[in-house]
Amino acid sequence: MDERTVGRAMWRFWSLGGEVRALAGATAVRNAAAPDHPLGTFLCELRTEEIAPLLAGPFRRVLVDPDTPPAAEAQLALHDWKLDVQLHLALPADAAVDPPASAARPVVDDAGWAEVRRLFRIDHLEEDARRGRSARSEAATTAAVAVRRGLGPGVTYLLAERSGEVAGCVATWPGEDGVGLVEDVFVHPGHRHRGVASELLRHAVTHARRRGAPCVAIGAEVGDTPKHLYNRFGFRPVAVARSYELTTGRGTA
Repeated sequence: MDERTVGRAMWRFWSLGGEVRALAGATAVRNAAAPDHPLGTFLCELRTEEIAPLLAGPFRRVLVDPDTPPAAEAQLALHDWKLDVQLHLALPADAAVDPPASAARPVVDDAGWAEVRRLFRIDHLEEDARRGRSARSEAATTAAVAVRRGLGPGVTYLLAERSGEVAGCVATWPGEDGVGLVEDVFVHPGHRHRGVASELLRHAVTHARRRGAPCVAIGAEVGDTPKHLYNRFGFRPVAVARSYELTTGRGTA
């Protein structure tokens, strides 16, 4: 699986449930459920150096791929768009995965999404502390969950339970063109180092493969430890992907 294939699977996942429009030199995605969230309104497939007209729009994030003109990326950096780097990994079709040993229930109602939000809030606070930045607002967590809920029925969120409480969550998508995706793997701090994350991965990969995705991709922060878990599980590094987020005033590139 090559860099372009995995990158496309990533942005297609985040476009689900949203409006996808072809612009002059880029593709725009807008999710009405949370348009102000960086994953709710973004640009991808950037193919022009003349990016000032594009950045005059409402976009909060720009994804960079191997076909993005270097000068376009340079303009984002010049005008203080913040670089975010993610490791993309892929599980080959011939990689064997043990069947899950326990049950996981799909998120199908408000109560299930409330559990997802509870886990996301913990994740957000941990991430902000790890990066040495101020804790994001409750509204930001709500918007992040709204983006996920707006992805539609093609994406399944699963909850793992241990000792009568929700221990973790994961998202799984059978994808397109034979490439599925696993996203949002998170385990509650009280249930870590007990195999919950590996079990969630088994559920997510099995779910995607049963729905037609022989290959499965996943993303990981380059500076965080889950990348090692994914690699031990069988995911192989494909590429380091870059994106730029608008965190200050409107860019003027």
